[in-house]
Amino acid sequence: MTQQIRYIQSLRKPFRVVTSNQEPVLPSSVDHSKSIFFPPIINQDGGSCAQASGIGYMFTYEMNRLLGRDASISAANRFSYLFSWNMLNGGEDQGGFVDEGLFLAERYGMMTEDDYGTSSVYSFRWASGYEKYLHALHYRTSEIITMADSIPLMKRYLYDCGNGSQPGGVLTFSTQSSNWKIDDNYQGPSATGYHSILLKLATLGSHALTIAGYDDLVSYTDDSGHKHTGAFIVVNSWGSYSHDNGRFYLPYDFFRDPSISTTQLSNEVIGVKVTTFTPQIVFKVNLNYSSRNDLSFAVGGSDKTSAKEPTEFYYSTAFRNQGGDYPMQGHWSDGNFEFALDFSTHPLSNGNNFRRYFLEVIRSSRGNNLGEGSLDGVQVIDYRTTPPRIYSYRDALPSQIQLGENVYTIPVDPRYVISASPYRYLNVSGTASNKLFLLHTASGNHAKMQVSSYDKSSGCVSLHYTVLNH
Repeated sequence: MTQQIRYIQSLRKPFRVVTSNQEPVLPSSVDHSKSIFFPPIINQDGGSCAQASGIGYMFTYEMNRLLGRDASISAANRFSYLFSWNMLNGGEDQGGFVDEGLFLAERYGMMTEDDYGTSSVYSFRWASGYEKYLHALHYRTSEIITMADSIPLMKRYLYDCGNGSQPGGVLTFSTQSSNWKIDDNYQGPSATGYHSILLKLATLGSHALTIAGYDDLVSYTDDSGHKHTGAFIVVNSWGSYSHDNGRFYLPYDFFRDPSISTTQLSNEVIGVKVTTFTPQIVFKVNLNYSSRNDLSFAVGGSDKTSAKEPTEFYYSTAFRNQGGDYPMQGHWSDGNFEFALDFSTHPLSNGNNFRRYFLEVIRSSRGNNLGEGSLDGVQVIDYRTTPPRIYSYRDALPSQIQLGENVYTIPVDPRYVISASPYRYLNVSGTASNKLFLLHTASGNHAKMQVSSYDKSSGCVSLHYTVLNH
């Protein structure tokens, strides 16, 4: 966890405005919730508000803004908050933090709604399918934008991200929500026309919400006779029937009030920068296991044909002792699971001519139940060529996953057929056969050959041979 926190902190960058000789004059209102890039209103499952806000709304909006896509026309253009939530919730109906989902998207990727599908709250489902995870690897977080709850900074970010971008970004924040007071019949002035406004902050609960715009014309007078002008447009994740089609005004003055605790209303809001990524070397893994939080995975490679271990293993952030005490696909499911592990972003894979790849499956005892199961298949797919090169694990499968480290070696060099003899050079036990083989050499001669030894871990064969001239 300490390592994960360090990675998240390294992603967080304070918001900075790009200054120019002529600063923009902000319009009286901005509303990205009506943009084609913004998804339809979410009705969240369970305690998934942080992922609904951070991934379902913000990440979806920013990725569609980057790619110029319409979020409403296809589930392939929206990102699944249920994917990140069920990766991060430990197999329990509990909340979390927006940063966690954004960090998962940076270190692994983010799955679309089209690929993930749907799930019930308590199924804690992981989707299965290599192509789904390969697709997810393309969509990444590049930076988490942080800023204090400064009204001018927040409005500038919403308008143009502080750098002239059009349209601007959206933001997330946290607040309490269990007993807030919202007037769903607001009839006061506005430029954006919503009829719900928050009048009093809550003192219980915890909730993540999305700021999709602002409206300087909103105005109301509180019970003490104080007039409040201007409000952010907040999008909730409680369905389109909540508030005004899922939206309400949050007056600026709540962020300005020093008497309000950071528990009631966070003193930091965050945005995100996103990027697309093209995976080049990917492990395709098939396994069947009954308690997914026992397992973690690492990938490695070597440029030596006979290497017994990689130069270094790189541990995956996803599928790392997480997901709860359930089979790989979740509660009420079986343990069959197919997924992808990216090897493209590590220094070792940058231009290397690999001769051997390595998958490490680490099995430990987590939770109440020690799971059991097997590795059923592993391939390495190199997308740097057209068509991609595919390298497969060659030993017998399925292979039972033992406690501790289980290392599987995937060689790159092909196997060659060197004899039409019905005899095998290895016995059933895997030891070298004492049979004599007669070979026809490339130069047209003949040779007698006998295998003297075989090292299964490295694949090295030692031979005795004699060339017979014509």
